[in-house]
Amino acid sequence: MKNKLILVLLGFVLTTGSMTLFAQERMLGGPQKQKIETAKIAFFTRQMHLTPQEAKVFWPLYDEYQIVMDAQKRNRRQQLEEIREGSEKMNDDQINAIIDGRLEQAENALNARKQFIQAIRKELPPKKVLAYFRAEEQFQRELAERAAKLKKEKQDRMN
Repeated sequence: MKNKLILVLLGFVLTTGSMTLFAQERMLGGPQKQKIETAKIAFFTRQMHLTPQEAKVFWPLYDEYQIVMDAQKRNRRQQLEEIREGSEKMNDDQINAIIDGRLEQAENALNARKQFIQAIRKELPPKKVLAYFRAEEQFQRELAERAAKLKKEKQDRMN
């Protein structure tokens, strides 16, 4: 019964938004981002079968990891914007610097992920760490599916 309630809650949270949900997700503190975060907490906690004690340990580590990853995403978006605005005017050295920067960003993101996984491995049983990977993939897939559905609904309304 509890699992069904969580699924209904998750479904409700994911269906109440619109495409602005995904645009606002990029903005810190947007109300839709908060809905996504609430749904994510419920989803991950349920999928990983976290006990209250495990959740107390997991979520601060996850939040710290997300802060690092959000900064990485902002840097990547900023760099992509710079490329769009002036890549035609850049010389080879500038372009190579951008390429090196992209590789460094990817490496930093991977290192942050490794550190996070190592941290939760110290605190959680291996099965729950593995469940994290599955929950992460499934949550992202459901968000992407919901975004595609909302986009299609919007296009259908416009036609």
